[in-house]
Amino acid sequence: MPRKLGQKRDADLGKLIEKLEEMHTEMGGDEKKVEEDSNMDEFTRLKKLSARQVAEIRKMISERDDLLDASSGSGGKQSVQLSSKIREQLRGVQETHKKMQNQLHQEEKDLAKGKKKNNLTAEDVEQHNQMVDLVSKHIAECEQLEKKRYQSR
Repeated sequence: MPRKLGQKRDADLGKLIEKLEEMHTEMGGDEKKVEEDSNMDEFTRLKKLSARQVAEIRKMISERDDLLDASSGSGGKQSVQLSSKIREQLRGVQETHKKMQNQLHQEEKDLAKGKKKNNLTAEDVEQHNQMVDLVSKHIAECEQLEKKRYQSR
């Protein structure tokens, strides 16, 4: 069955946009983010990184699902590539989450020993603990969304 011209044009535009985004990051287009990251503590930096990663994963899952719906479930090579990128991104956000957990554990140890590293209070550490739990729930939800396509068959 021949593809419609509009679908091909949309797929081509999607590829071009991806290339532009990759070129933008390679050319140092995210220098402002690097400057912002240097002014914050490690936990906040990890929190923002995980938020960006989860948002990117959700966007990619949505794109893949749209591609699968448009192609009557097969999706082809582009769908397979997106699925691979999604799994890779999930591994990355899991590593970030693990770093967040390690940072939280260190903050809890410092607080228990009475060290006032970064002027963190018990309330701050509790908020960090809640953030770690929330990020964990977001990751689990993304994993569920990723697996949903396999469970529906």
